[in-house]
Amino acid sequence: MSLAEKARAAAHTYVACINSKNLDGLLAIFAEDAELVHPFGVFAGKAKLVEFYGGLIMHADTQLTVGRESAENNICVVEVVGVSPQAPDKAQYAIDLFEVNEQGLVKNLSIYYRNFDLK
Repeated sequence: MSLAEKARAAAHTYVACINSKNLDGLLAIFAEDAELVHPFGVFAGKAKLVEFYGGLIMHADTQLTVGRESAENNICVVEVVGVSPQAPDKAQYAIDLFEVNEQGLVKNLSIYYRNFDLK
């Protein structure tokens, strides 16, 4: 499997784990020294990822879907749409940029939000 395919697989596993609230599966795609760059802050290392995902994200009911995506070298960029049952008419839009290491583990995930639909 090429690095681009590994990055794409990591991105899709990430979305599936968020949707199924599978924290252990989610953490398994990250390298030990992974860094998450998120609008809420920078979270470095698995302990901080556990705090962020376990303490916040896994408690939300938001379901993610993948729109457009592109993978090259060790990077995959996906367009993600999140919809919460508490506000189904207010989708959240994000671009998630996954960078994987040689083993296919996420070493950096940068997330960028757009909170409204421009269409």
